[in-house]
Amino acid sequence: MDLNQIDDIRVVMHDQHEAVGKKIGNIFYVPISLLEKGYSIEKVWKEKDKTLEVYVTLAKPTKINQYDYTGNYLHYDKNKVENWNVEFDNDGIPKTVYSYGKYYNPSTIAQYGLQHYSLYCRNANELSKNKFLTIADWFLKNQDSRGGWAYKFDLPFYPSRLNILKAPWYSAIGLGMAMSVLSRASYLTKDKKYSEQALKANHLFKTPPPVGIQATFENEYLFYEECPTEPGSFILNGFMFSLIGLNDLYKETDNRDTKYLYDKGISSLKRMLPLYDLGNRTAYDLTHYTTGAGQPNVAKWGYHITHIHLLEALNSIEKDDKMNETIIRWKKYLKGTTQ
Repeated sequence: MDLNQIDDIRVVMHDQHEAVGKKIGNIFYVPISLLEKGYSIEKVWKEKDKTLEVYVTLAKPTKINQYDYTGNYLHYDKNKVENWNVEFDNDGIPKTVYSYGKYYNPSTIAQYGLQHYSLYCRNANELSKNKFLTIADWFLKNQDSRGGWAYKFDLPFYPSRLNILKAPWYSAIGLGMAMSVLSRASYLTKDKKYSEQALKANHLFKTPPPVGIQATFENEYLFYEECPTEPGSFILNGFMFSLIGLNDLYKETDNRDTKYLYDKGISSLKRMLPLYDLGNRTAYDLTHYTTGAGQPNVAKWGYHITHIHLLEALNSIEKDDKMNETIIRWKKYLKGTTQ
């Protein structure tokens, strides 16, 4: 056999994609374009070094060593809500632009505030401080009689599996992030009106849908729903954002009711984490189980990294060995490792 003989070969992947490859001796060469189609890989070509780097995803997590409710919120100083699909009203409050209209989204508003709080922590910029307090004051002025900030638009979350959420409805992510904003505003200004108002949102954490956000998984584990659907959707990132908000509010107020809600939620998270582990990525929610659909709603890599960030923040509080093992495993998935 001529080990240097070069032959064109037909390469078929998954019976779906086809390309021309090369066979040099007994070594096969497959076009990177075919691998991109078959495995959704990402690549970086470095001309200077004549090197092609191949990744499962180019997305990379930022390490969170120790979460502190008085400090930078999950590296949100790197956020840029201004570049999102938003428009700002005359008071500097972002309205999210959807295909079906423009609405105030409490979680987007909170993220804008937390972005500027984090920038203020980094640079002591008074403009960022003022923008943050503008957002905190918006939450004070717009809190409703139930203690929350309702979403005032219908949401078709996974419409092939679930009924459309009808306005008004509350979300764990919106409530949790609002708590994080108001807890920091209370700390920053030493004015307890912010944390006292935030405590009123505890009521919705104790109330089941369709009014509140408290679901129960398998009739045992309390869970705070980002989308309070029926049956439950059990969205992971929204749940963890709400736990961080509860932690922030407890740290600022030492309120036992808030601590109870956090403790019950964190116990559920520890028990339920394996249900989101798909062996190579995480599930966004548990609708494949609760609706009987079967196929998991696989998280996009950006959400997979968000899961890692949130879990790292929570485990910097909990110091739990199993949670740490999960973080390590989920980080390995970013490198294509499944063991």
